[in-house]
Amino acid sequence: MLNIVHRRLLWGAIIALSIAVIVNACLYLGLFEELELKTFDIRAKYFRKQLQPPPDIAVILIDELSLKVMNPVVGRWPWPRSLHADVIDFLDMGGAKAILFDILFTENEQGSHFREGKVSDSDERMVEATRSAGNVYHAAQILADSEDDYNKDYLNKPLPEDFVKRFSVHAEGSFAGNNNTYYIPFPELYNVSRGIGIVEFSPDLDGVYRRTRLFRHYQGKVYPVLSIAPLMHTSESEYLQEEERRLTREPYLINMYGGFKPYSMSGILTSVQKIKTGELDNLPVDPNEFNQKVVFIGGSAVGIEDLKASSLDNKTPGVFLHASIYGNIKNRDFLRYPPSITTTLSILLMSIAITFGILSRQHLIYQLGLPVFITAGYMLIAFWWFKNNMVLDIFAPVTAIVLSWLGTLAYLSFTEGKDRKKIRKMLEQYVSPAVLSSVVDRAGGDILKAEVGSKENITILFSDIRGFTTISESLDAEKVVELLNEYLSEMVDVIFKYDGTLDKFIGDAVMAFWGAPLRVSDHGKKAVDAALEMNKRLKYFNERINAEGFPQLKIGVGINTGNVILGNIGSEKKLDYTVIGDNVNLASRMEGLTKEYGCPILIAESTYEGLKGSVICRVVDMVRVKGKRHHVRVYEPLDPDILGHESISKISMYAEEGFNFYQNKEWNKAIEKYSSILEIISDDTLSKLFIKRCEDFIDSEPSSIWDGVYMMTKK
Repeated sequence: MLNIVHRRLLWGAIIALSIAVIVNACLYLGLFEELELKTFDIRAKYFRKQLQPPPDIAVILIDELSLKVMNPVVGRWPWPRSLHADVIDFLDMGGAKAILFDILFTENEQGSHFREGKVSDSDERMVEATRSAGNVYHAAQILADSEDDYNKDYLNKPLPEDFVKRFSVHAEGSFAGNNNTYYIPFPELYNVSRGIGIVEFSPDLDGVYRRTRLFRHYQGKVYPVLSIAPLMHTSESEYLQEEERRLTREPYLINMYGGFKPYSMSGILTSVQKIKTGELDNLPVDPNEFNQKVVFIGGSAVGIEDLKASSLDNKTPGVFLHASIYGNIKNRDFLRYPPSITTTLSILLMSIAITFGILSRQHLIYQLGLPVFITAGYMLIAFWWFKNNMVLDIFAPVTAIVLSWLGTLAYLSFTEGKDRKKIRKMLEQYVSPAVLSSVVDRAGGDILKAEVGSKENITILFSDIRGFTTISESLDAEKVVELLNEYLSEMVDVIFKYDGTLDKFIGDAVMAFWGAPLRVSDHGKKAVDAALEMNKRLKYFNERINAEGFPQLKIGVGINTGNVILGNIGSEKKLDYTVIGDNVNLASRMEGLTKEYGCPILIAESTYEGLKGSVICRVVDMVRVKGKRHHVRVYEPLDPDILGHESISKISMYAEEGFNFYQNKEWNKAIEKYSSILEIISDDTLSKLFIKRCEDFIDSEPSSIWDGVYMMTKK
């Protein structure tokens, strides 16, 4: 049969493992993906919102101001291709390293000078600028389109052979997808382009653009996205080949830069116009600012329809995505995921930590604080790793924390009532109702340790009626039981009054202890106060029973403080909530010594030290208990209500001085001090005992090995 602690361990394991399995299943089924991406966005905004891209990247935006400024000149968007040609010339003049258009030029422009079979003057102007610069990359799209009656004749058409030959790249392995249509620059333009880059992005399930594939396939050939097209013609191509497996197989997680400082196209075109008219001073934008820079050109105006929701902003120009990818690869600024086993183990560890943490310490603050502390700690770790470009899953482990917390609280709520009843039943015969309620309400979890035993520091009290065997022989059995029951009731009331735990009755003896199950720091003081009141209560009890014809009772009380084993001990049929250990035996020996020294109450040195002067005591003797190597200093607590505070202070002082003289073999001085006590208490048995010892030692000196310790020969 499982005890409560073992049952909790078993259910804790079941709860933790079940939660871990459920959360991991949800994780690998993708149920957390959208929420996990939201946590990614939070981290990205925190660390990347103001982060600037590499300095060799420049972005030119066709913004609302650009459309407004150019509207009187060229009308609405789209603009004539000749304007873009002017921009290419301007950037080429400044020494731009590469020029990338995130704008599609898929069809010929039909202007006033358009001739069938030939490009328009405006297109021709752009073609010539692209050829002249020699470093221009234009945009294309490769898509998967649904077939319908209107487009079925246009799907799955092969790309032009010259396009495939010039712009496809080598990439090993298979690429998933079903792309079946494309949009590419008009032939005259792509034939003079340095390269072509795919500009199509697909959002995640929540409509946010975070990932893309860096290479797109079409009919067995592979093409780079715009971001990496210029890298295919540099030394970076070797790096891309080395990283091909990682960069091509999985969607690339974009490590966005939020600190772009783009140029407005209006400033560029104004500078172009000034240069054409010979006004070279005070240009809004100096072309030399683009020297050796990779320049991305895109739109941010609403009418251009290239604003996208990203991790950093709901209205991010699409060209920022391309520029960020280029910056990531150029600077090796990649976001990486740890091995999947990391999240699996994190979920398991979180479940175990929360479940067993709460089960081990059932305090409200702990139950509420532990999940918060572990969640905060894990979040800090996840944020720290994100700063170092490692993306840890957050939502799944935190879900494991929450579910483990709720599951454990549900288990405790379900079993708590049953456990409390068991605790109440176990303790109700040992402690007062007030203590029982306090223990059950405040320390229910700790007291369960009694099922398997625990080491506790407590104070033990033994009380015994002196000569009760003789008294019982002189009375009828009914009278003996009546007398004993009345006496024990009085003593138990005192024990419960001082929050003690009644261990057992041993005939006419009473065993009690303080410090468990109700944890108190001053358990020694409570035990001594109870003993003093037991002695006073006995006086009134004797007055009552004398009137009824019963003989007077005398008791001896022994007290000791120390570590014991506390547990619900016994067989399955009969269990007792009790304590065992050497310190229990020593408390019993203290009670036995009361007869020898004539003191109603004796306490061991460990209890005396715990009183810290709160109760006035007098030293009695140094005793070596039978079977033990170490001696124990014994004290008697004195009651000021009987002799008065001044008198007991003198007794304590005389006893201390007299005992020190006794141990130093100054017999006459010791006799003098103990005689002073007899002047206060004429029938003090202890003082008479030590005077007799000193007189005997005067007559016959003790041996040279005498250490002033009295050997107790009886148990």
